[in-house]
Amino acid sequence: MIILDTCSKKLVGRTDKKFCNNYCRSSFHNEQLGNRTNYIRRINYLLQKNRQILAATYSIHPAKKPIPLSTLFIQGFNAMHYTHQEKNQRNDTFIFCYDYGYKKVGKNAVQIVQQANI
Repeated sequence: MIILDTCSKKLVGRTDKKFCNNYCRSSFHNEQLGNRTNYIRRINYLLQKNRQILAATYSIHPAKKPIPLSTLFIQGFNAMHYTHQEKNQRNDTFIFCYDYGYKKVGKNAVQIVQQANI
């Protein structure tokens, strides 16, 4: 007879049974993995939010036209979170959130691009 810490119920049934029901199993695994995956979830949320902002702004503004950085920041863009950086043949550095990226043009402006269009 094994008593679980999760709900303190006695286990009935198979000898190798670890949880009394699906709720206890789920609670146990959420508790074990929760702290580790919360950090990843938070970062993924920020990356997806940045991508959505870049995609929405890209659809409104012409591709080659620079836009003020404040346009992105007003919508909640966080420049500290991005997926990768790439350089093109002209040695311009593009910062990406998945398939949408930007390059700095001047001090306070950016040009948004879609990865297939570099």
